[in-house]
Amino acid sequence: MIDTPAISPIESFCDVSHLRYSAAGAGERTIVLLHGWGDTKEIWRTTVAALATSARVLAPDLPGHGGSPLDGAERMQHVAARVAAFCAAQRVDRVALVGHSMGGNVALELTLTHPQLAERLALVAPAALGTAMPPYTRLYLQDGYGWAALRASLIFYQGLDALSRHWHPIASMERVLPGLRRAAFAAHHDPEGLHRLLNGLFANSLDGRLGRVSVPTLVINGNLDAVVPAALSQRVASAIPGARFVLLRGALHHPMDEQPEAFLRILLEFLA
Repeated sequence: MIDTPAISPIESFCDVSHLRYSAAGAGERTIVLLHGWGDTKEIWRTTVAALATSARVLAPDLPGHGGSPLDGAERMQHVAARVAAFCAAQRVDRVALVGHSMGGNVALELTLTHPQLAERLALVAPAALGTAMPPYTRLYLQDGYGWAALRASLIFYQGLDALSRHWHPIASMERVLPGLRRAAFAAHHDPEGLHRLLNGLFANSLDGRLGRVSVPTLVINGNLDAVVPAALSQRVASAIPGARFVLLRGALHHPMDEQPEAFLRILLEFLA
């Protein structure tokens, strides 16, 4: 894990889209970063710092996450519409989209429904093929025990968050810290909102629509990712005309957090 970036983004709330967001940098290009299910905009902290040296970077909390209320945005189409409204409120009509996991699904939906908005697309372990994702990723949606499992997970994350705050030796465990930080993000989410969004994510399988994506596209996946296995991301890249697929060795589901230097090299090359 690399050190906390020197650049401190400005934190704001968009009254039009009802999205909390971080903003940093300036320039002709605007880059919008969309996090995954259960995360927040904070997952992009090192990415924001790297990109903000040459572009305007916006990282919103998606509905039902962080400081953004769900407000009925239970389907990926609703989330994409909120992001489109957010971009309009920021007075940008052309953006580079970077989406991780659920954020990748939203980025694709946004590109397909607002083709004039996206100038290029970077997908990080995109949860775009819901019908093909591993069965265990639907654990929280199972009748009977799924809801209880989700609530239990959030309680567990709250415990990890408390432990990491009070047990100082954790500060030296570089491999553990990224996971603990993500647990701290998830600990404070509303389980009902997460459950609805997860239903919406699996309902929006984009298999038959990927061929309509017409912007330069990069797909990145860790070779150790068990949530969105690399083979699924390869399928996404193969279905998008001209898309490039990059496998990041040694990374799990959060390469921007687990291997930030390698991840940023790939992303910056694509955006350049």
